[in-house]
Amino acid sequence: MKIADLMTTKLYTVGPDDSVEGAVRMLQQRGVRHLLVLDGHDLVGIISDRDIKRALDSTKTRHKKVLNLGGLFFLLEPILVREIMTKNPTTIAGSATAQEAAKVMLANRFGALPVTKAGRLVGIVTETDLLRHFAAGKAK
Repeated sequence: MKIADLMTTKLYTVGPDDSVEGAVRMLQQRGVRHLLVLDGHDLVGIISDRDIKRALDSTKTRHKKVLNLGGLFFLLEPILVREIMTKNPTTIAGSATAQEAAKVMLANRFGALPVTKAGRLVGIVTETDLLRHFAAGKAK
C-alpha cells in the first residue's frame, strides 16, 4: 500500500520562532505527538513530544524543581521551536510503500515522516499509521 493511502493530511504546524510552550499546548489540544515546522510554506523542521521532553529535562536540571504544570510552561516559555526541532527532516514520497517508510523510520528511529509530492508537503505518516496497516495483515 502507498503512503498516500495511509498518511494524515490534516497537518498541525508551528513556526520556528514560536515558543515551545505554544507547541506543547498544541500537542495537548490536538492529541498528536508531532508538529511540522514551517517557515512560510517551506518545511524546515519537525518537533516531537520527545524533543520537548529532552528540552524540559535539560531545563529542569538547570532549575532543579518544577512544582506544577504552570511551572513547566514557565520553564519552556523562553525556548523557541527552532532551538529544539529536528532541522531539515527526512521526508518520504506519497508514492513510497508502507514497507519503505517503515524501513526509514526504523533505521533512523523516527516516529513520523513528512510526506511530499513534487517537493510539496502533503501529509505526515506516523508509526501508529504503519502499525495499524501492518496489524490489519497487509504485508506491503
